[in-house]
Amino acid sequence: MNAGQQVEFHASCGHMISAPADRAGQDVRCPHCHQVVRVPPPDVPYASPVPVPATAVEPVLLTTLYLSALIGGLLAAGLIYLVMFDEFSESELVTITPLWFFPVVFGLYGFTSQRLLRRIATGRARTLSDAARLSIDVAGHWAALLLFPFLVLKWRSSLLVSLAAAVFWAVLLWLFFALLFPSL
Repeated sequence: MNAGQQVEFHASCGHMISAPADRAGQDVRCPHCHQVVRVPPPDVPYASPVPVPATAVEPVLLTTLYLSALIGGLLAAGLIYLVMFDEFSESELVTITPLWFFPVVFGLYGFTSQRLLRRIATGRARTLSDAARLSIDVAGHWAALLLFPFLVLKWRSSLLVSLAAAVFWAVLLWLFFALLFPSL
């Protein structure tokens, strides 16, 4: 073992930290979460599983709510536009658009915000905006259009974020119909 050798490992908060190899078996303080963690022996591989903190997992009830809203909205859109389309006038289609659109937006943004919040909890991002920027880097700049609410919001609750995104898209939908189809 070299005198200056470092051991890299994941702290209980999920952040990667390093300590001198001669401190193996001793306690050190994580510079990110300030919890005391034990330095593993140097033979523990770098790619050891990252523990996900309990705060990273949101209640199953919220995930079920997002999934139900998303599936319900998609089923309603399919029913309206694939099965019952001829039974509605244009103004009726405009009127019932929020019935399927908002559940889809709410569910989609709920799932997305849960994923972004997991990135924060595991230490891959500091803020919701940072997590959204990581997704934009992977998906491309067009993803910024869909991830825009995440770039400006600071909340760490997927429910608040998805409600805010639904309001944001409600305003855009209203503007779309008010400016492009004012007669409807």
